[in-house]
Amino acid sequence: MLAPTSEMSLVAPITTTPKRRTSPLPTSAVALAALATKAATAWEGSDLPDLLWLSKADFTTLSVTYAQGRDEADAAGDQRTPQAQRLKELDKQVDKALNYVKSYLAEEYDTDEGRAYFSEFGIAREGKSYRLPAARTERVKAVAKLLVALKAHSFDKKKYGTAYWQPLATEYATLVQTSADAAGQRSGMVSAKDQSETQLRKALRALIHHLKANYPDTFEARLREFGFQKESY
Repeated sequence: MLAPTSEMSLVAPITTTPKRRTSPLPTSAVALAALATKAATAWEGSDLPDLLWLSKADFTTLSVTYAQGRDEADAAGDQRTPQAQRLKELDKQVDKALNYVKSYLAEEYDTDEGRAYFSEFGIAREGKSYRLPAARTERVKAVAKLLVALKAHSFDKKKYGTAYWQPLATEYATLVQTSADAAGQRSGMVSAKDQSETQLRKALRALIHHLKANYPDTFEARLREFGFQKESY
């Protein structure tokens, strides 16, 4: 005979799913800049007073600084794109042309003896193949060595001799340096933008509480006036 079951045991336990809180601020930089600009304009034209640690004017400056920093960082990234593409093309040219140089060495000294001169031409073993270094700063140095070695071994007049390698080496070295400078510049811009974003988010959160505290009955409408519309971002 089955044991009697209590009435409570027949009732399925009630489970509650915790509500996920939505951030009142957008995640994208574009939307954040737009919100900050809208909020700065609204605050400046309202009767809402300054915060003790942040004035309306300072908030306006902060929002403008962030927007400008975002634009500059994006522009620096766009500027690097053509350089990066051209460097990829030059890397392919270098790798292809190097095969002909290795053929010159193999013909002149036979395969084994030719390999003995690889280091003189800037060629080193990477993985399972002999090539110029993959790291671009090291590749610049290796190509410079190759130019000297071409002449020393009387390969300079060949099809893939000095006339081929010199302009390639010059453009490659220039692009590597320019790309490194641009990367450093963009890194600095991104760092500055990130610091500015941290300050801006802190100010926007404070402004939300400032509105709620000063307009307890109408703060939802006030938030929308200041640009805090979560459904739009």
